[in-house]
Amino acid sequence: MRGLLKRGVLAAALGLVAAFGLAPSGASAHGGVKLEQDECVLRIGQSTMHFIGYQRTGEEQEFCEDIAQTGPTVIALEAVSDDLRDMAIGVRIIKDVGGEANEKGDLTAATVFKLEPKVYRNGIMTFEHDFKDAGHYVGIVTVRDDLGNEWVSRFPFTVGLYTFWGMIEYILYGVGFVSLVGVMWLALRAKSNKQKAEHAGMTA
Repeated sequence: MRGLLKRGVLAAALGLVAAFGLAPSGASAHGGVKLEQDECVLRIGQSTMHFIGYQRTGEEQEFCEDIAQTGPTVIALEAVSDDLRDMAIGVRIIKDVGGEANEKGDLTAATVFKLEPKVYRNGIMTFEHDFKDAGHYVGIVTVRDDLGNEWVSRFPFTVGLYTFWGMIEYILYGVGFVSLVGVMWLALRAKSNKQKAEHAGMTA
């Protein structure tokens, strides 16, 4: 119920903001993961994968990029393109070392999680990691074919930090809630006035 209310509030808020031309575009999300048609998409070369992440913290919270809080986090990568299903898929999560240019060297010290590339016949890689520390991280997904060719996609994200878009989201929740209350109040008032008018007409 809470999840439905939250989605309803956000939808109302986004509707109002979009009406004024202020809504951010999902395609402008940072990193390799982007929100497209209500799905998180990770692009690797010319291919795509669906990205799904969530935390088991009371009510499950899904995310595309920034993770609201530390703790156990489940991430699933599903190959959309058929050619990816025959390729080995690997992932490494590192603490941010200051940009892509600094990721060319030895990342052992910065690595917090790693899965070597392997072929997943169902095209789905699922893993869980317990993020102990809040901070900036980078996910690096590697895809390798039978000939040894590799394609890499990276996506920066934060864990347990307040971000600009996170703050905007909460503001939108607030705007949506106020808007819903206002609409309900106007509807009830209109209904009450109509009933009063009908009653007055009957007694006249």
